[in-house]
Amino acid sequence: MRWFVRILVFLLVVPLALVAAFPQILRCQLIDHAADFQRLAPGVWVDKQTPERQRVYLLFEIHEARKRLEALWNSPAQSRAEVIYCQTPEQYGRYCQDGEGAGCSLGTPWGDSWVIINPYGRNPDVLAHELCHDELFTRLGWLKTQRQIPQWFNEGLALMIDQRFTTTTDSLHRFEEFTDHWQRQSKGQQIVLDLTELESLRDFFSGSSERVMLAYMTSGREVARWLSVVGRQGLGKLVDAIWKGEEFGDAYRRLEQEAQGKR
Repeated sequence: MRWFVRILVFLLVVPLALVAAFPQILRCQLIDHAADFQRLAPGVWVDKQTPERQRVYLLFEIHEARKRLEALWNSPAQSRAEVIYCQTPEQYGRYCQDGEGAGCSLGTPWGDSWVIINPYGRNPDVLAHELCHDELFTRLGWLKTQRQIPQWFNEGLALMIDQRFTTTTDSLHRFEEFTDHWQRQSKGQQIVLDLTELESLRDFFSGSSERVMLAYMTSGREVARWLSVVGRQGLGKLVDAIWKGEEFGDAYRRLEQEAQGKR
């Protein structure tokens, strides 16, 4: 009987603690009761003041973002995140933890997830970027994503379908473009970040805006390099290996070595 009580307490305490620590999750959870939002389509919420033209564009941009997502994973998207489109920075701040950036993604241990877009983030790049975070979360689950996936990989992978910094979808050419960006951002390699300095969310986003941009370019360069070696099928193999219990670092290196051995 004790084990039943412990499980029951866990199931009650964890959601309550999460909601207390992140009130934005509660607001997302109750979006269908929000006075200033309405459902535009299944899983898509917009401020009631959103002009009709923006509503049409938003649905098109979500569709385009999902197409990029499926091309990267080479399989149908599993992400079921609900999209919340805000009209003002203040409104966006109520649903995103720090209120900064063009968009953010939130997920819970029980599987609910949301992509929140600010007034300036309504485009396929931001949507694809945030949906990519959610795709990884959906495929691995909340716990494995939190414990196993370093932030540099999470961000670098999202940059593979975010065309704000590159013009090509080919991973090899993306590596070259990210290398150029990285060279400029590191001031000719005078300021270099090691991947071990970018493993946690806090580490990745600490420091100045220039340091954060260098973190992005470092991550994008590394993931583009890795994908150019293992191919798109390598991404699916990586997730499968982690799901079966292999450590991220071990699987990441093993798949690259195996791909190089076949050349």
